[in-house]
Amino acid sequence: HDAYSRNLPLGPVGAIPLAALAGVLMITALRMVHRSTVRSIMRSTKADAAAFLITAAVTVSFDLIVAVVIGIVFAGVIALRGMSRETGVSREDVADAQPGDERIAIVRFDGPLFFASADRVFEQVTGVRDIAVVILRLSQLELVDATGARILGEITQTLERRGVTVLIKGVQEGHEHLFRSVGVLDALRHQNHLFADLPSAIDHA
Repeated sequence: HDAYSRNLPLGPVGAIPLAALAGVLMITALRMVHRSTVRSIMRSTKADAAAFLITAAVTVSFDLIVAVVIGIVFAGVIALRGMSRETGVSREDVADAQPGDERIAIVRFDGPLFFASADRVFEQVTGVRDIAVVILRLSQLELVDATGARILGEITQTLERRGVTVLIKGVQEGHEHLFRSVGVLDALRHQNHLFADLPSAIDHA
């Protein structure tokens, strides 16, 4: 277009019809996508297949840059959803239980605890009934963000307000600073309610 407007001689590329260039680009794009890769993605998880199809559709309909951004956001949402499902909260029985130990609940945390799973964990733990003491086992807890730590503090405060004594066992060294800064440990009724091993926590309970 510039060459026409300035009465300049067209170069060899400028003489190629746009329809032909479009065809070349389409063939080039198709050759960049390996069929085996597409088949592998489509046969993998539904989330991966959906991310691939959405990104491809946006690329064709709008723009490559927009498609990349949408693809990254979609993949991030799926990853967070998967991580939240890995957060495990389970109740354990007291080993060698004695009369009265049925009033002790041992709650074990596994996997990551972050904003995506915090509300679900809160409902699960605070839903215990007919309990006098709750021992929170945190030794298997992996990733913890500020929201996850705050939820632990709110769990402790909620149970303590109901008259349930909360004991915390197994705070990892990498989590201790966060727990103190967010107020998880301050929510305990007494400083002696923090334990390094489970038998000591059960004896105290």
